[in-house]
Formats: sequence, C-alpha cells, structure tokens
Amino acid sequence: MPQPELRIAHVELQVPGTAMDALARFYGEELGLPGEHRRHALSVAVGGAELVFTPAAGDARPFYHFALLVPGDRFDAARSWIARHTQLLAGEDGAAVFDFADWNAEACYFHDPAANIVELIAHHGVGDRPQETGGFCATELIGISELGIVVANPASAAEVLHRELGLALWSGAVDDTGGLGFVGRQAHTLILTGAGRGWLPTGRPAERHPVAVTITGGWEQATEPVQLAAAPNPILVRCARG
Repeated sequence: MPQPELRIAHVELQVPGTAMDALARFYGEELGLPGEHRRHALSVAVGGAELVFTPAAGDARPFYHFALLVPGDRFDAARSWIARHTQLLAGEDGAAVFDFADWNAEACYFHDPAANIVELIAHHGVGDRPQETGGFCATELIGISELGIVVANPASAAEVLHRELGLALWSGAVDDTGGLGFVGRQAHTLILTGAGRGWLPTGRPAERHPVAVTITGGWEQATEPVQLAAAPNPILVRCARG
C-alpha cells in the first residue's frame, strides 16, 4: 500500500498555567499568528494546522519539541523575522543555523515562553513561494512540520503507527530509546524517541508529557484514536479525513 500523505492537522499540548498569557502575547501579538485565547486553552493557527495549549495540572512544567514549516525558499527571511522577536538557540559550535544536508533542509531554533523547543525548518523545494521577496510574515508558515513524541519503546510505537495508520519510518532509527525515528514523510513527520535523549540544539533531555495529535493522510479505516501511552501522560494519535 502506498505511503499516505501525512499532514499534522491539530496538536494539543500542556504547558505551565503561569505561561498561558505570555504564550498568547508571543504567538499572537508578537509573531502575528491568528488564534483565540480562552480561559482554559490557547489555540494558534499555523498555516492549515492548529496548535492548542492547555494548562497543566498543579505545578507541572511540561515541555515539547515541535517544528513549524517554512516555505522552502524563504528560510533566510524567516530566520531574520524570528530573530527580531526572540533569541535564536545556538549549537555546540555557536552557530544558530542548522544545515540538514541529507534532507536538503535548513533550520533554526528558539524557546517560546513555556520553554518549548520550537524549530523553524525549510525543506528546499517544499512549498516554495518565488513570488515572495520581501520580509517574512507569520501567515507564510505552511503548518506544523514536526512533533516530538516521547515514548517508552520507540520501536513498538513505530510498529503501531504503521499497522494502525499506515505511517512508515522514513528516516532515523528506533532500535532503542536513544534512537530518533521520523514517521510519516519528509516535512510532515512525527518524531519518536525515548525519554532522556537530548533535543537539538540545547541537549535538554526529552521528557514524556501528554500529547494529542490529529493527522490527515492516514488510512481511512482508522476510525479510533491510536494510544501510544496511557495515563497519567497519555499520547493519542487520531486520523481525520483530509
């Protein structure tokens, strides 16, 4: 069966309750992404996708890694845009631009007010907009490109996603908890890893926290959510019609 055209449509993440107002200001007022800030949720529209933050219980301080997709020929403009609003994170060599030659992609990273590790990534040739030549704006973002999912057994999670949703491992490895596996397709991917592996570029060890993600492009017969982890840190992957 052919590899489905995965897109990440909806992501729900938990954040410290004290960060909700700052997140609304950052994504809405500073970056200019459309959204809605309600009492118990902040929704942010990223291209055709929706990113939703809800307050975590008590004093929990969850954090995540996710990437926002930039048109393939607009990375330099996007990097300059985000650098005007927040400090870019540097790697061990001090550089703030990461060249993923195997993917023909470039990326940069920053922290949002909830300490999430957020990435802007451009896969050259994906979503190019040659007509855009000026400064970058938030409405050019295509969607959510990557979402890190931390599980006890990445290999088992990859097998479940393939069996239940038809999503294949297209890059990386999930042989052990130290691996990093990319499931779906290039530029539209779920990242499977075990707890403790360091996220680029800071090396902060990955932690498992609640995640709910809805994709389009999975097998249409997958009518029930796929549970990759149970409470108290449930991880659910749902499939919707594209």
